[in-house]
Amino acid sequence: MFDAINSIIQEGKIRVTYVPGNHDLTITAASIESILPGINQARDAVLGLGTYSPVDYPEIAIEHGHRYNFFCAPDPISNQDIAPGTILPPGYFFTRIAALYVIQNFPLPGDTLPVISQNISGGESQDLLFRYWKKWAMTVKMFPITNRFDEAIIHTNVNGFTGIYSVNDLVPYQLSPGGLINVSLYNGIQDNWEARQTLNNVPIHISSAEAIDSVISNTETDHQAILQYFMNSASDKRIVVFGHTHEPKIVTSENLDSKKCVYVNSGTWIDHNPDKTTMNFVVITPQSVEVSSKTLVKLYNFENEVVTIMAEESLHY
Repeated sequence: MFDAINSIIQEGKIRVTYVPGNHDLTITAASIESILPGINQARDAVLGLGTYSPVDYPEIAIEHGHRYNFFCAPDPISNQDIAPGTILPPGYFFTRIAALYVIQNFPLPGDTLPVISQNISGGESQDLLFRYWKKWAMTVKMFPITNRFDEAIIHTNVNGFTGIYSVNDLVPYQLSPGGLINVSLYNGIQDNWEARQTLNNVPIHISSAEAIDSVISNTETDHQAILQYFMNSASDKRIVVFGHTHEPKIVTSENLDSKKCVYVNSGTWIDHNPDKTTMNFVVITPQSVEVSSKTLVKLYNFENEVVTIMAEESLHY
């Protein structure tokens, strides 16, 4: 694959652009250049994020979409005492558990997560941490593993982390029903979402409660594209492309000036995607100088090596 991409880059007829996603947060520009020399890189000043607007088409924005997700957006605040300089969010460990579930061939659970109850007198921070626990409880139920939750099974040595961690290190816990809720890794994460959004260049902030509650919602990712670009008075974007959810779709809406806008999710390429297509891709054909001309946005899949159009929209700007 890299040989094919490098061939396209070196030929120079097509501009190939790399945009960071949540599974490659910590890969530096130098590392990408070393394996894909000459590739264009669309990066924010902060590591792990980037948005690409093609040359001469500023109305288009392309980014992965993880910037707005509580589990997946870079986290340069948490765990600095444990892993100085780290930006790894909880989603990194979520993925490690999900991968182990697959490696273990989808086993029955080897342990049961202790149930905690809401700390009614604990204020907003404790309420948020309880919401965070519910998402982790859902995760370990969705991806059971054979190991006990107190086993140190997650080896790191990545992005500042050097320890070996257990599931219990990640999941909030409570020593007595209704009492204080605490967590080992990502201690205080429920309180720093506002600051994370600022550091991650999020234009329109959402509350911590909304971010935690919608952490596994594909619909929320789609909504963020519309909120951050089309409902943002500082944005001039009319076409936005995200990935991240692995769910291909095209959605039309209007911006604050009542002009038609198009959001398209590029789905996934090689993922095993039950009940959904794979090998999805998006083609945007710019409008001409003719007044009646429109920019075309088309979503395709290439399953079984057959190009099939899934949806299309158009607009003029």
